[in-house]
Amino acid sequence: MDVPTSHKSHTTERRFGSLLFLLRMGGVAVNMKPQSTTHVLYKAYLELCYYATFLSVFMDCLQKTDDLKESMKKVRLLFAFGYVSWIHLSLSFNKVEIEYLLKFTENFTWEDIPARDPESGRVTMAGRVQLVQTGAKYVAICMVVFHGIQSFVHMWQNHDMVFTTWYPFDVSNSPVYELINIAQFSAFVLVTGVFAGFQGLYAILVCVACSQLEKLRANLSSSGAEIATPDQDSGDNPESDPGPDKIQEQLNDCIRHHQITQLYMQELEKSLSSALGGLFFCLLAAMCFVSFSVVTSWGDHNDVSQALVMYVCMMSNVFVFCWLGSELSDQAQRVRDAAWNSNWVGSPVRFQRCLVFIIASANKEFKLTAGKYVPMANKTTLNMMNQTISFFMFLLHMKRKTEETI
Repeated sequence: MDVPTSHKSHTTERRFGSLLFLLRMGGVAVNMKPQSTTHVLYKAYLELCYYATFLSVFMDCLQKTDDLKESMKKVRLLFAFGYVSWIHLSLSFNKVEIEYLLKFTENFTWEDIPARDPESGRVTMAGRVQLVQTGAKYVAICMVVFHGIQSFVHMWQNHDMVFTTWYPFDVSNSPVYELINIAQFSAFVLVTGVFAGFQGLYAILVCVACSQLEKLRANLSSSGAEIATPDQDSGDNPESDPGPDKIQEQLNDCIRHHQITQLYMQELEKSLSSALGGLFFCLLAAMCFVSFSVVTSWGDHNDVSQALVMYVCMMSNVFVFCWLGSELSDQAQRVRDAAWNSNWVGSPVRFQRCLVFIIASANKEFKLTAGKYVPMANKTTLNMMNQTISFFMFLLHMKRKTEETI
C-alpha cells in the first residue's frame, strides 16, 4: 500500500463528491489543482463578503452596549461568526494536509464491507461513510432554506437585514440596501459550506479509519479460524484446509493493513488537532456565555428558550465530535482483542509472531485530541456539560442572592 502524493484524484472526487462540493461552496478549494479563475474570483468574493459582515456584526455589538439583554443577543451571533471563522481559517491554512488525508484513503476500500452488521443489524462504520455525506448535504440545504425564508420574511415585513449589523453609512435606501443583503447572504453561503463541510469531513475521515479497523478485525478472525493446531491437521479432509503459506500471507497482509491504518490515524491526529483545539475553546466559551445570557434574561421565556436551543446545538456538536473520537479509540483497542482471541494456542511459531506483533502495536492506546491536550472522548463531553451547568447554577444563585439582598 503506497500513500498517494498527487494533488488531483478522481477517486477522491468519486468517493467524496458531496463533501467536496460543500467545502468548495464555502470557498475552500479542496482537491482542485489547478484552480479555475472562476473559483478564485468566487472564493475572493465570498471571503470579502463574510469578513466584512463579521466586522459589521462586531461593530454593531460595540455600538449598542446600553441594553444588556440586547447586547447578549448580539454577542451570541458574534460567537457563531467566530466559530465559523476559526473553521474557515483552519481549513484554508491546512488545505494541503486535508488533501493528503483524503488521498490517503485511496489506500483503503470499504465498499466491500456490509453497510449493516449481519449479526447485530447495526450500521457499520463503512455504511456511515455515505450516510455522513447525505446528512451533511441535508444539513446545508436546511440551513439555506430556513435562514433564507426567515430573512426574506423579515426583509419583507420590517425592512431588516439578513444579519443585524452596523455600517458607517446609510444602508436603508435602494440600491445599497439590496447590495448589502446580497453580500450578507453570500456570507451565509460561506457559513453553510464551511460548517456542514467541516462536520462531514471530520466524521468521514474518522469513519474511514474505523471501517478499516473493523475490516482488520474480520480478517484476523478469519485467519484465526484457519490456523490449524497439530490436532486439527489430522482431520478427515486435509485438502480443504488452507496451507500454512496461505495463512502466513493472510497474516502478513493483516500486519501491513494495520500499519497503514495506524499511519493514517496518526496523520488524522496531526492534521486536525489544532483545528479541533480552537473549535473546542470557542464552543466552551460560547456555552459559558450562553449560560450568562440565560441568567441575565431570566424571566424572558422567549429569550431564554432561544439561548437554550443554542446551548443544545453546541452541546450536540461536542457530543458528535467526542463520540466519533471515542469510537475510533475503542475500535483500535478491539484489534488487539481480535488478535488475542485468534486460534494461536498451539499454532506454528511464525503465526504466533505475527499475532504478537499486531497485539504489541495495537496495545499502544490511541486518542484523537483537540489541541494535543483535550481527548476526543465521551468523558470530555460530560466534563464540558458539568462545567457549563455548574457555571450556570452559580450565576443563577448569585442573581437570586442579589435580588433577595435588594
